[in-house]
Amino acid sequence: MSPAVMGSILATVVGLIPLPPGSITVDAFFDDWLEVPLVPLDKTVRGSLAGPDDLDARVQVAVIGDAVAFALQVRDDVFQRGTATTGDGVEILYRGPGGKTARVKLILNALEGHPAELRLGGRPVEGARIASTLRKDGWAVEAAVPIAILPGFRDGAVGLALTVRDSDRDPSETEALLTTSPLAADGLPALENVRFDAALGIYGLYQSERGGTLSELARIKGDLAGDALPEEVVINDADVVVAGRGLPDGATYYYFTHDWGAGATVSRLDLMELDGRPGKELVLERVEHPSGVDVTVLEIYGVSGGVLKRMFAQKLVEVFPDRGAEVRSRFKVLPRPAGPAGKSVPARFEITRAIVRGMDEFTYPPEPPGARSYQPIPLPWHGGGSLFYSLSDDHWSRE
Repeated sequence: MSPAVMGSILATVVGLIPLPPGSITVDAFFDDWLEVPLVPLDKTVRGSLAGPDDLDARVQVAVIGDAVAFALQVRDDVFQRGTATTGDGVEILYRGPGGKTARVKLILNALEGHPAELRLGGRPVEGARIASTLRKDGWAVEAAVPIAILPGFRDGAVGLALTVRDSDRDPSETEALLTTSPLAADGLPALENVRFDAALGIYGLYQSERGGTLSELARIKGDLAGDALPEEVVINDADVVVAGRGLPDGATYYYFTHDWGAGATVSRLDLMELDGRPGKELVLERVEHPSGVDVTVLEIYGVSGGVLKRMFAQKLVEVFPDRGAEVRSRFKVLPRPAGPAGKSVPARFEITRAIVRGMDEFTYPPEPPGARSYQPIPLPWHGGGSLFYSLSDDHWSRE
């Protein structure tokens, strides 16, 4: 693929956000679509229109719960009752990651009395909803298809196009085939033009309301709230931020002020299910550089009870570059037994006793005085083996 084509693809990706449940009803009345942007149906695949009055369409796409909804209002001088291959017709074309595809046909039928149908592979689409109507100047269809029939829809940028087939005089002939997005030789979308993004714009809202200048250190996406919608996690030099739609109690973001030292960096950022509840926990390692030492601290954050909490923090590594010395322990998530009825149980952690190189008990600098947010490194001269931690009241505590 040429750089020019790749640039075009990147430039055309549109973010789709989930609308609140109940905000759109599939009933062939379109007042609830007023705030949804229009998608141009302006590319001719084959044939041509006879003129501006031949066909003109108003197309909109939205995500509602577990469905992708389409609103299609068409001004058409002649309506030809449609079948799978003849007359006027509509097709939803999808190309997802890993070569996964779908073609959903909207069979228009007579619309009134014999409403439009949705078919995938020649069969009715299970769980789909559709409503259709004739108008004095054309026709209209409102439809919602389950996201499950569009594999990989939530995983990143995908190709999504809608085509309208126009037949005026002879229903066996297609006079014009129009599409919302360019099609490849296989008839499926040529561009990755849509990305489902439940967190679109929320971090910007946090920045505006938080105020000040914040330097971003790292970000990742995933489901922390257990609501099946991915949140955006952003680490900046002041806060850990979880931003997204569908958070408990109508919140759009949570943040936790992390109290790190100036100049801290993030060396690890993962999402793991650790507490046995829906949603994942954020696992990060931060590196700070106080005088004469590089310090690595592991931290775990999770959303629980409508709050973003720091659930565990452990100093793992100290490196003394000027002294050629280091103190290094390891963090392990221990294997978990199956819970009752197959449910997940909280993870247990092991922090190994540190291995020390280049110093001993008498030359190792003691932990600085004062409060700290993390557990200190378990040192070999304190005796014993690894330390173990289990979940208690939303925090991992030493057993």
